[in-house]
Amino acid sequence: MFEKYTTVQKSVLDATLRMISQKELQATSMSVISKESGIPIGSIYNNFGSKEDIINELFKGIADFYTDSLLNGFYDEVSIQERFLRVWDNLVRVSLNNLPAFQFLEQYSFSPYIYDETKQTVYDNNWCRPMAELYKQAMEQQLFIDSPPRLTVQMHYGMMVYLIKSQLYNNNKLTEEVIDIAIHSCWNSVSKDKWSVNLTAKV
Repeated sequence: MFEKYTTVQKSVLDATLRMISQKELQATSMSVISKESGIPIGSIYNNFGSKEDIINELFKGIADFYTDSLLNGFYDEVSIQERFLRVWDNLVRVSLNNLPAFQFLEQYSFSPYIYDETKQTVYDNNWCRPMAELYKQAMEQQLFIDSPPRLTVQMHYGMMVYLIKSQLYNNNKLTEEVIDIAIHSCWNSVSKDKWSVNLTAKV
């Protein structure tokens, strides 16, 4: 997940994520991180100025990993619908295969531990931007109803996150059929064809 980092940095980030998934952040000190990662505390300080810096780099690293993973196949020469389906399918599978990372992003996206500049950097560079451009293209091609593209992406993201959490807390089993239905429901919720049919039915 943290392949772009040095060996020392990767060890620290991996260990920190592992510990946060098992205990509260307050219980994760630099000395504990050093012990868990096997990296001398001096080397940790040479790479990260503080525990807060580690948490922020962890946040950025996971966000970058998600962006790379979700956009896998996004720029292929395929239809808008196929690209749409790929991104949301990637989100579900990446999250289920990396639950500690998923939980960390969800827990700390609005946390005061995350610096404002970190949040802004992630917001400016994450997968939502190209996905919003895809939604905009869909609207221009009369595939989607007109709505704020990025806001619509975020609404669909909220739906998919709720679905992932439902399996995480053993409320639902995300079978292939359930995942497929959920993703196509997102498409249908903004599909101009579906809205036209619904409006016609009401008249």
